[in-house]
Amino acid sequence: MMKGQAAAHLAPADIAALLKREVVLMAAVFCVLLGLGVAAALSMPSTYTANASLLMQLNKDYVYDPLAGDKAAGAIATIDQVVQSEVEILNSQELKKRVIHKVGYKIVLPKAPKYWNPKTPKDIEAADAAAVKVLAAGLGTASAPLSNVVKLSFKHDNAMSAALILNTLVDEYQAYRLEVYSDAVGPLLQKQKDAFDQKLADVDNQYRDFLAANGVGDFDTARATYTKIYDQVTADLFTTRSQMATDRAKLAELNKSLTGLSPEMSVERNLDLSIPTRILALKQQRQEMLARYLPDAQPIKDLDAQIASLQSLMTSGGGIGEKDHKLGANPIYQTQVTAKMAIEAELASLSGREAQLQAQADEITRRLQNLLGIEPTNNALAAERDALQANIKTFARRIQENEAQQDMTRRAEDAVRVVEKASLPDKPKSLKRVVLIMAFLFSAFTALCAGLLRVYTRKGFASADMAGKALDLPVLAQAPVKPSPMKVA
Repeated sequence: MMKGQAAAHLAPADIAALLKREVVLMAAVFCVLLGLGVAAALSMPSTYTANASLLMQLNKDYVYDPLAGDKAAGAIATIDQVVQSEVEILNSQELKKRVIHKVGYKIVLPKAPKYWNPKTPKDIEAADAAAVKVLAAGLGTASAPLSNVVKLSFKHDNAMSAALILNTLVDEYQAYRLEVYSDAVGPLLQKQKDAFDQKLADVDNQYRDFLAANGVGDFDTARATYTKIYDQVTADLFTTRSQMATDRAKLAELNKSLTGLSPEMSVERNLDLSIPTRILALKQQRQEMLARYLPDAQPIKDLDAQIASLQSLMTSGGGIGEKDHKLGANPIYQTQVTAKMAIEAELASLSGREAQLQAQADEITRRLQNLLGIEPTNNALAAERDALQANIKTFARRIQENEAQQDMTRRAEDAVRVVEKASLPDKPKSLKRVVLIMAFLFSAFTALCAGLLRVYTRKGFASADMAGKALDLPVLAQAPVKPSPMKVA
């Protein structure tokens, strides 16, 4: 047997010479493997490939919109993430089953009549499994990085089936993705709003009972009303007390004035003027007598004596006297007394008003103090009501916005648009040529490997020169191979 160390000294020409001895073996291996490859290639059916393309666009489904406040609200996915998500939906088992049920088992499995009309659930499950395998093997998706176009392909033995299945897949996908991105937020928002509504009703009942127990209809209105009334009552009380002080000062002044006045006064007084009248009459008589008598005549002297006597009487105060004197009510005194009585009546009225205003002020103060005592509880209940009402408003707005968005999404369907629908493929595609070429190459390579293995494991050399090279020894002589004695016989 030729050793590996000896074979290492052989040249490529020597190895080729050795391989010539193994032509039969190599041809046998090549023909067997090639025959198997040809049989496999000829048994492969031709397939038709239908193609379509979809345009994936970013919509609200890929915008982070939390139920409650979140700093990450508004974050959007990248176009690669959008495409990856949509491709996952395209490859989902549920979508494939919907397509199968839509087109029928006969279209998907034309060569398997036993699956066409399944009767039992087990038969349906087996038919679905077989059809899903066909769709999974035939469906292909491809997309480039940073591209929002997804190319779809589907291979099938029948051209019409390939186009029909792919178009049905696109249609069912557009409907199915809406179910996948169905409104899961809306029910949660409505459920939370209903919980807030119930809690608000409980808090309202509790708050109503609390106000009724404290005799208050509305806390803020009651406090504002009592505060306003207290301000008015206090202002009126101060005004009343100021008026009372003014009236007391007036009354004191009137009392002081009345002490110096008399209730009566002289209304009529007649004087006695008889002596002056007599003096005047005597003086007139004297003037008349001077016309007849001289000034020193006795009659003139007698008149002068009488006049002098009467004038002396008047000078002594006995000449003019009071004949009669009438008294009456003093009007100033009466006016002062009337004013005094009016002021006293006003003081009595103001005193009663002051007492009433003071009582009202005390009552309002008591009520304000009661409100002040229940204010913490009222504020807590009111704050809880306000918070619940604010939350309800927020959730109601979110529900309306979500319904509007869902409605627009259902109408627009702008997230996925069909760029190209599948058309009927006109030329079949087959791997026969590729399989034949691969079978030929594999058969040739295997045959060569078998020949080399045989060369390195077979005894003897092809020539004396090869033996000398392999053994690194000179060849002194060579003789022909003698036939075996058994063969000679």
